[in-house]
Amino acid sequence: MIGKINFRSNIVVFGIPLLMFLSLIAITKSSNLVSEISLFVLIDLLIIIPFVYFLLIRHKEISNKTIIVVALLGFFIAGFILPKENLRILNSIKIYVLPFIEVLVLFFVLIKSRRALKKVKESKNNSLDFYETVQIVCAKIVPQSIGNILAAEISVIYYSIFNWRKRKLNENEFSYHKESTANSVILGFLLVIIVEMFVTHSMMKMGNNKGTFVLTALSIYTFLQILALLKSLSRRPIFIDLKKEQVVLKFGILANATIPFKTIKEIEVSTKEFSEKSPIKYFSPLGNSAGHNVIIHLNKEIKFESFYGFKKKATSLAIFIDAKNEFVNLIKKEMINH
Repeated sequence: MIGKINFRSNIVVFGIPLLMFLSLIAITKSSNLVSEISLFVLIDLLIIIPFVYFLLIRHKEISNKTIIVVALLGFFIAGFILPKENLRILNSIKIYVLPFIEVLVLFFVLIKSRRALKKVKESKNNSLDFYETVQIVCAKIVPQSIGNILAAEISVIYYSIFNWRKRKLNENEFSYHKESTANSVILGFLLVIIVEMFVTHSMMKMGNNKGTFVLTALSIYTFLQILALLKSLSRRPIFIDLKKEQVVLKFGILANATIPFKTIKEIEVSTKEFSEKSPIKYFSPLGNSAGHNVIIHLNKEIKFESFYGFKKKATSLAIFIDAKNEFVNLIKKEMINH
């Protein structure tokens, strides 16, 4: 009975905004007065419907962050149903309001992240760093899928532009970038991007200005992404958390995994090659290009996080650790003790 009541309640919560969206679409498609009512349709899509949705969910166990999704849906619908000659206000919102909101959200996230990082340092929690802290903060502000993307973008800016201080390894932390081929691969990508930027600049000198600005912007941003990845390798070490009895795997800002000791069936020092069909998966998104010297076998399938929060599954993970023997021996010791 309770399940039925909740189900019907959710139908009302999501059904009313959906019905309002469909009604506005039907009105604009059938009415001859679209030009006259465009402003009212836009107000309904961007303000009234999200507000009605807020009233419907305020006493429900539904996150307020979903209001952002409803507002964005209204924004995209407006772009499709309103005539081009009536999109002036919508275009003004795109040009002036959205960038302002983005900067506001970015500033808010940075302030929250700074406070959260301060608390992390005070608690001496070595398992959390800037990237993970920003992820937590973003997840509280916007839906998680959007929050993961926002956290990744903020981290790209942070690691590529602002974070230049070298990080020393703390107790039970392990580097993975010094002896692996990951640095060489990423530096190769950087070189390609730099060459591409020079080619684009030459095109601009030759008078091919159309599209070169976009290409230049993309090249600069790609350069910052790769630079952020390169720097984050040394600033996001792998950590064996003895208090929480888990291994926290990291590969720069590209991958995260938390593996409890109790899920580890076996861990071995190994550089043996394996096929793509093998149950062993590379933890690094760079695959065999980054190499491996340790394989962690698990007693059940786990999910781990890749760039932008995308999830991957594995029952065995191949990783690279600079101090591989020390890493493996410490985990084996803790597995025996627990």
